[in-house]
Amino acid sequence: MRKRLRPKYSEEELKEIYKTPHEHKFWIDHIQRVESTIALSTWFYPILKVADLSCGDGQIVDSINAETRYKGDFASGYDYTGPIEQTLELIPMVDLFILSETIEHVDDPDTLLKEIRKKTKHLILTTPKDENDDSNPEHYWGWGKEDMKEMLIGANFSPKVYQELEFFDSQFCYTYQMWGCS
Repeated sequence: MRKRLRPKYSEEELKEIYKTPHEHKFWIDHIQRVESTIALSTWFYPILKVADLSCGDGQIVDSINAETRYKGDFASGYDYTGPIEQTLELIPMVDLFILSETIEHVDDPDTLLKEIRKKTKHLILTTPKDENDDSNPEHYWGWGKEDMKEMLIGANFSPKVYQELEFFDSQFCYTYQMWGCS
């Protein structure tokens, strides 16, 4: 189940939607997902260089033991500011690239994954699983586990680790799929 949820926003709409970096600490599911993503990074040590160009409040990338961090976001406040498709071109090759809750926000996820592959040895990707409605106005895409696996393999990644986190509360009923790839 791979489904386009909405058309692409204009540049002005994107600037309004992403005017401030995301802070994960306001949602219990995001707190747990961030902690699980950090734990997943231990599969890929040693990490000399790590990049997260959609890092929000930076908790994940700041928690990874690395010598060099490349941090960015669509919102201002980091050395790499703007759409990930553009800031990706500005960083060197890294050992680990974090793509946490981002791929569902981009217009062309397949091309983005292929471009990330050119910049990293390993990837950690998290995204909702089986999202098939448009209740989150920021998400362009929804997909299942097999769809994401095909996308990763299509971008020349080799999935090594897969985990799911399920959350059911009054606001959101998400299952997150978490991938660790080489």
